[in-house]
Amino acid sequence: MKQVKAEILLNKEIADSHFKMVLDLGKLNLFIKPGQFLHIKAGSAYDPLLRRPISIHRIGSNPNIVELLYKIEGKGTQLMSRRSKGTYLDIIGPLGNGFKVPKGQSNFILVAGGMGIAPLMALADNLARFRKRIITVILGARTKDFIICKKELRDIGAKVIVVTEDGSEGEKGLATDVLESIIEQFDLRKSATALKKKHAKGITIAEYGPEVGLYACGPLGMLKAIAVIAKYYTMQAQASFEERMGCGVGACLGCVIQTKAGYKRVCKDGPVFDLEEIAWERD
Repeated sequence: MKQVKAEILLNKEIADSHFKMVLDLGKLNLFIKPGQFLHIKAGSAYDPLLRRPISIHRIGSNPNIVELLYKIEGKGTQLMSRRSKGTYLDIIGPLGNGFKVPKGQSNFILVAGGMGIAPLMALADNLARFRKRIITVILGARTKDFIICKKELRDIGAKVIVVTEDGSEGEKGLATDVLESIIEQFDLRKSATALKKKHAKGITIAEYGPEVGLYACGPLGMLKAIAVIAKYYTMQAQASFEERMGCGVGACLGCVIQTKAGYKRVCKDGPVFDLEEIAWERD
């Protein structure tokens, strides 16, 4: 973690109230993991007082060139949207814990609800660097106007499935509506051969769960639904959680969530968590 003045190389509106910003973090030799975020001072002096946590959206071949994707939600992001190329932002980062990718895994499903594509794009880029990896991305949004990164994902070789609530593009419904059918493409429990082996060797059915990594980011209701699906298919699933933050480094305890092991800080212990560790029944 470092505090730097980052130069804005691009700040462009790509959809209504949605902006792409490219930053040059300087010669810091940073090691950034997909899923981490930057804590950005949006204004000057003490207005607004708190920094804004923004997910790292893409990491360039030069790791000190990063891309952010953000939506205007309040005063801080409104100020960010007005910043011009060549000016500088005071940032702290990279912060938080990123996504974990098990060695040897070759099949991946990414589920993005709305702005959830912000951290997942960096993960998709990272996965695509290795050959023989199959990446399926579900992009969910209210309307076609807010489907973001479809072309970029296809350019890196990912299969993209679009789902909109109003049916204006792709399938009509929610991102989770199509998730189960995609998982079952990898589910060995549907294989008669696998079931014969299970009975022959006495292996539990859980060991024949889908050989696929499941990653998500989006509204809390979507993540809860994915947790239920992952449990049924005996899968591990990771998600990046979106919470309002104060300090961004774990000191203020302003962004805690309930887990089975007690309260944890999204900024310091996350923002990426295994969905099975969240205490959903207490929310």
